[in-house]
Amino acid sequence: MIEDVLFSSAAHLMEAQGRNDSESVSRTTTDVRTQNEFIQCDVEKLFMLTEALWTILKEKHGCTDAELVQRVQEIDLRDGKLDGKVAKVNPDCPKCSRKLMGKRPVCLYCGAEVTRGDLAPFSR
Repeated sequence: MIEDVLFSSAAHLMEAQGRNDSESVSRTTTDVRTQNEFIQCDVEKLFMLTEALWTILKEKHGCTDAELVQRVQEIDLRDGKLDGKVAKVNPDCPKCSRKLMGKRPVCLYCGAEVTRGDLAPFSR
């Protein structure tokens, strides 16, 4: 998602530069900076929420930092690589349990319509 925003913004910047239109370049540069600031704010907010949730789990349920580190590594290794990224795995169809392909709202195998509510909370 972040990559898409940056790629799109970079494409607009190159297009504006190609036209030698300094006003467009300036406007696009400002847009990129603004988008970057919004993304940074979102990341900071997510970091704060994650820390708050982890603190609650530790205090109320006795979870340990070692357990968290282990679980993060397990999730990271789902794709076979310890690279700090979540594997992009196609979710299963809630009706026939086969893997859904792409971002289609319909299962290719059984024709079931799939909504975001039908998918696991962390599916991508």
